[in-house]
Amino acid sequence: MKESKKVCLITGCNSGIGKIAAIEIAKQGFEIIMLVRNSQKSKNAFEEIKTESNSEDVKMFFVDFASQESIRQVAKVVKKNYSKIDILINNAGVYKKKLELTVDGYETTIAVNYLATFLLTNLLLDLVKKSQLKRIINVSSMLYLKGKLDLNEELTYSGKYNQTKAYANSKLLMIYFTQELARRLKKDDVVVNCLHPGVIATQIFRDFPKWLNKISKYIITDIKKGSEPLIYVATSDEANSVSGKYFYKEKLVENSKLKLDKELFLKVWNYSLKKTS
Repeated sequence: MKESKKVCLITGCNSGIGKIAAIEIAKQGFEIIMLVRNSQKSKNAFEEIKTESNSEDVKMFFVDFASQESIRQVAKVVKKNYSKIDILINNAGVYKKKLELTVDGYETTIAVNYLATFLLTNLLLDLVKKSQLKRIINVSSMLYLKGKLDLNEELTYSGKYNQTKAYANSKLLMIYFTQELARRLKKDDVVVNCLHPGVIATQIFRDFPKWLNKISKYIITDIKKGSEPLIYVATSDEANSVSGKYFYKEKLVENSKLKLDKELFLKVWNYSLKKTS
């Protein structure tokens, strides 16, 4: 196991802001762990990250975030090869226009965007606690504002499937998870934050609803620029002074859905434990 370099693990970094963040953080001297799908695209990104950062300290492990068993297996591999993770960036995400269920029987958007993050983070927490920086960053979205949770039916969708609702709720769950995790890890000096990096010109955008695509040209940000908030929250000294917060780009944001609600956060936590057990 290597101990000399700080380690940054990034999920979903075979394209978009995740890939740019991997390159830029590698340039800062970090060893990069890529958790990505087994695809030629991922293999190409692996070579590109090494070339653009001029670093050979980039490792790639394959995982299917729609499978909890796959997540458990890759966590075992990471723990076998590493004794610490300084920065954990949960960036992987999907937006499904039609209802799809995972092998575990959950709606795919919620499963990949949220449950995968919840499970992976908890499996790797010991490595984060052992590191120097102790940072966890969860990528959310401004669409969490449209989220409205019903934990009794949210992951089964017995009624009509709504793509925007599923995506918005997955990102709202991410914010609640961030706040509860930050509370639980305060005694361990682990910093946990989430952010909306802006509306980025990534491939996930192609599956967004028509109304959002129509306004996207007015608010969309190129990938290079869009990666800067993620890099800032992950590596800056300023972002290390707060935990359990939501960033819009580099700015802290407060609103009614972000107000402390310990009972709700605990309910979401216990519900998530049940769905990943």
